[in-house]
Amino acid sequence: MSLVQQVQKQLAEIEAAFDRLSAGTYGTCEHCAQPIPPPRLQARPAARTCITCAQLRTT
Repeated sequence: MSLVQQVQKQLAEIEAAFDRLSAGTYGTCEHCAQPIPPPRLQARPAARTCITCAQLRTT
């Protein structure tokens, strides 16, 4: 059941990324409004935050 939940969460993140793409906000950090660097988007295409903001949320 855990694997199913993980896949559902990933699908929701991908769908949200498509919504941001349609809205013109894809690639912009949701916290600081700065551009998310392309290498981060290549590694995590559904990223909502830049690396700095992501690290702040985990500390």
